Amino acid sequence: MPLPVSRGDVEVNLGGRTALRVRQQAGRTGVRVELGAARAPAPPPHGLVAGGRADRLDAIGWIGLARAAASGPTDAGSGGLPLRQVDVHAGRLELLGGTFPDGRVSVQPAPAGALAVRVQGPALQGSLSVPAGGATVTGRFQRVHWRTASAGTPAAKGPDGRTRTPAADVAGDPRAAPGSVAPAAGAAGAGIDPARIPPLSLDIADMRVADATLGAVTFRSRPTAAGLRVERLQARARDQAIDVTGAWTGRGTAARTHLVAGVDSDDIGALMQGLGLGGRIAGGDGNMHVDVGWAGSPGVFSLAALEGVLTLDARDGRLLEVEPGAGRVLGLLSIAELPRRLTLDFRDFFAKGFAFNRIQGSVRFADGQARSEGLRIDGPAAAIAIRGHADLLRERFDQTIEVRPKTGNLLTAVGALAGGPVGAALGAAANAVLSRPLGEIAARTYRVTGPWSDPDVQVVDERSARPVAAGKPAGG
Repeated sequence: MPLPVSRGDVEVNLGGRTALRVRQQAGRTGVRVELGAARAPAPPPHGLVAGGRADRLDAIGWIGLARAAASGPTDAGSGGLPLRQVDVHAGRLELLGGTFPDGRVSVQPAPAGALAVRVQGPALQGSLSVPAGGATVTGRFQRVHWRTASAGTPAAKGPDGRTRTPAADVAGDPRAAPGSVAPAAGAAGAGIDPARIPPLSLDIADMRVADATLGAVTFRSRPTAAGLRVERLQARARDQAIDVTGAWTGRGTAARTHLVAGVDSDDIGALMQGLGLGGRIAGGDGNMHVDVGWAGSPGVFSLAALEGVLTLDARDGRLLEVEPGAGRVLGLLSIAELPRRLTLDFRDFFAKGFAFNRIQGSVRFADGQARSEGLRIDGPAAAIAIRGHADLLRERFDQTIEVRPKTGNLLTAVGALAGGPVGAALGAAANAVLSRPLGEIAARTYRVTGPWSDPDVQVVDERSARPVAAGKPAGG
């Protein structure tokens, strides 16, 4: 810093991470901010210019900074610092809980005090018009491929040797503070007052959340005295339609999000798998209705903090035996796992899953628990009823599953579903070998307890109402 200051530039180096250069001349001040550098280039004669590159960047923070600069006094005698340009790159661009790799944010002043914002990157491409005052912010995006910041966390091996999807992939980290549903300090959106967010009108041509393709999206919101109201969030793809309304109220520890969503899909299993909530269902034509809320902003969604209900009605699909994951919360313990733990081993006949004609019921979320309410599965081979709950914090089961085989040649039906004509032939052969067809076996009730990764399945002796150990398959 030269003395007197008016005779030269003031330069600041913050550990090589950010450099600042300020020049005052003839009552005018120019400022240059350069990210990822030890020295900033020469500042403009008057106003603010920001550039450079950072490993991580908060897009909302920089847009807010630019808006504050653009709305301030701009005449030379007032001491204001008008915005000239913001053009910053980030290895990871963060926006309300979402992460976009290799992103770029550029902001330019526009007429009437507005800002022209452009975001670019492989997962985010589009533009925003941010007017002065509280007028509507409009946006047009070619693509928004949204993932949570934790989605890149590598999967870990569970005690059974299977690859285990971290709970953080879909829920932040619900196990970090068992029983707590308050948003953590510094969580996405925690410091934002939703009542101060102007009306939003956004149109997205290609919207993806995690691995789910949602198609064209229309979003409309407006501020209220309590926060922000989602008037319309509509997603349309070739095989599904999603409609959402909701609200975001309060800020900090008082923040809360409430959403009501309806989903009609020709392939519910694929949609849930893409969102990180599946892996238990393949196919299925039907609908879901969700009415849920959680503490915090929309950016701190946590499966373990949900309160509300999910209702499912799907037809013509299969229940799969796959690695454990978030799909467990639906109470859909793979029916294919049950026969492997009984005296008779039917794994070959269930190898491709349990076909169902219809799944119908609901799951209620509260206090870190997902409780099955009237969840029924009707298939060609059997009718199944599930009751009980899954502990989302500790990832444990406490459920009862009642299986009522359909009358007739069950193994033949299951074989046909599993492998076509060859499977049907195997099923017929098995029926001939067994002393009695499976269709003649009485209904069985199973108790499923213990961790998601390795649940304990026992047959309940209906005569004594006591569980009888069913055993586990070799190596399982």
